Amino acid sequence: MSTLNYTQYGLAPLISLEQTGTKPICFNVVFGVENGQVVLRYEQPDAPGQTYIAITQNSVVEIRLIGAQIYFSKEYEAITTKEPLTSFYGGVEYEDYDETLDRYKTIRFQARFNEGGKYGTLHRFNINIDLLQDAGLDTQRWVGLTIDPDIKNPPPKDD
Repeated sequence: MSTLNYTQYGLAPLISLEQTGTKPICFNVVFGVENGQVVLRYEQPDAPGQTYIAITQNSVVEIRLIGAQIYFSKEYEAITTKEPLTSFYGGVEYEDYDETLDRYKTIRFQARFNEGGKYGTLHRFNINIDLLQDAGLDTQRWVGLTIDPDIKNPPPKDD
């Protein structure tokens, strides 16, 4: 039995960065059915096949939830980290609000490039979501889940 306590850390409420990236780094979390199986996968339009977010300069990161049943958590912050990283990430903004479900599908946050950091430095983070369960015609049931992708800041040298 584990006796370790699991802690999630919030991002900095405000962070002021001079943005050097020209457009947001888009990271999609896709939940659905493919070939008869339930799948949860990541996709990045500008980095096909890459399963982590690579920070190579001060940037805005946009995380979009794609699928009819997943939304950012109502109870918890949409994104948290597994260690204190407020000097690198902050300024979370929520977008794509669904009024009927009172939940969001997109967030953006700022990421500071880890200049001088060791190549491949791993910053583990959590995406906290609610999964919509159909509990009947007039009721909805939500199941809270945490998805666990990574940020590499800076990414490995071979990227």
